[in-house]
Amino acid sequence: MARIVVITGANRGLGRGIAEAFHARGDVVVGLNRTLCGENWLREIPCDLRDSEAIRKAVAVAAGDLGGIDVVVSNAGIRRFGPVDEISPEDWEESLTVNLRAPFYLTQAVAPHLIQAKGLLVYVGSHAGLHPFEGGAAYCVTKAALHALAEVALFDLRHRDVRVVTLAPGAIANRPLPDDEWKIRPRDIGELLVGLADLPASMVPTQVKISPSRPKKLPFRGIDVLQYM
Repeated sequence: MARIVVITGANRGLGRGIAEAFHARGDVVVGLNRTLCGENWLREIPCDLRDSEAIRKAVAVAAGDLGGIDVVVSNAGIRRFGPVDEISPEDWEESLTVNLRAPFYLTQAVAPHLIQAKGLLVYVGSHAGLHPFEGGAAYCVTKAALHALAEVALFDLRHRDVRVVTLAPGAIANRPLPDDEWKIRPRDIGELLVGLADLPASMVPTQVKISPSRPKKLPFRGIDVLQYM
């Protein structure tokens, strides 16, 4: 049976790979995209995630046009880097808005539909939310907070038959770059999410951490790794 799947930022990169995997499974895929890609197989609703009212309206359109929503993937995010004492206020605020506020308002908008459908809500976090690094003030903090939001959503919604998953992927080949064959492919993560959505309703892997199977080797090993933490 085809499901209604809503994905934020489905026009490129990881979001595109997730959308392609659900489409290949036979689901109806809706992308809430600020920039439209114009693919015939993807139903797109223009949505600037920096605007909470735009999120509410886009979700209402998707649910109204298609008769409900079964799966939601909160995928869209931005990466802004810089030392904690140097990162610009604009980068800090935009990171909070896109990486944290938007998923919160998306959750509020889709919750009634997912409760009705006994659906699945996936938050795409990051290893950065679990392992902070230099220059990651905006990105690491917002991803760590997103993981916390996802945990709260799990507690608040699980007894209303909504399954909630937090995905924490490592390095992803979002854009063609030299020497990136070792990275995780977006479509592969999409296949994983399709598999999660296909699981029996009686269970849910609440937290899924994904790493490249053969990452780059460190120039040091063993206890020496601790000297760089």
